[in-house]
Amino acid sequence: MTPGTTSAGGYRLAITQAGTPGAPAFVLVHGIGMSSRYFRPLVEALQDDSHVVALDLPGFGASERPRRALGIGEHADVVAALIERLDLSGAVLVGHSMGCQVVTEVLARRPGLAAGAVLIGPVVDDDARSTARQALRLLRDGRHEPLRVNATITGDYVRAGPRRYAATVPHMMGYRIHERIQHVTEPVVVVRGEHDPIAPTGWVQRLAAAAPRSAVAEVPDAGHVAMYTRPELVSRLCHGVTC
Repeated sequence: MTPGTTSAGGYRLAITQAGTPGAPAFVLVHGIGMSSRYFRPLVEALQDDSHVVALDLPGFGASERPRRALGIGEHADVVAALIERLDLSGAVLVGHSMGCQVVTEVLARRPGLAAGAVLIGPVVDDDARSTARQALRLLRDGRHEPLRVNATITGDYVRAGPRRYAATVPHMMGYRIHERIQHVTEPVVVVRGEHDPIAPTGWVQRLAAAAPRSAVAEVPDAGHVAMYTRPELVSRLCHGVTC
């Protein structure tokens, strides 16, 4: 894996690349408050026969910190610009949590730019559209994650800072992924961990049903951060999008 930086969409981005340029590509997009660090096990699982790019969205991780928090559409434009800059058209986009919103918006705005998407633990469940309920679910999920995952999450939250996190929450809560996914023409696999309280079964099934071309998968013995705890299985789901 090779860390580096590049410019896309008007921002300086921290990115990690792995695998072989020119091979089938995967672009990994993290959730709110996070960085690309927690994708490391999935990058390692994908890299043998793929070109993998994991980025830190503007304001998070080691990427440039804009003066204000960006909205989902703005993040989507940055990801689309990165795909074009690195000549990754036809890649599979892999989003986690809020990253699922960003990925969905990329596909809805830019048909044909990507081959499809994998949405892991998508938010926000339309039966729990309140900040308090989402926070409670996040706390519940901590019981199903290994200590190293919780440590990574805590470290990234501290790095992002409470102001950046709080300013991003309204963008995440207001984004209607179940409506935008109706405009996605590429195949989508909606994934949840078996014990994920943030993306419960009913919500995942409703979201997949709203997409024109979709499948649902559940990762056994995993919580919200399924790609960290079960990277080999999630890697196979990612490859299955292009089959």
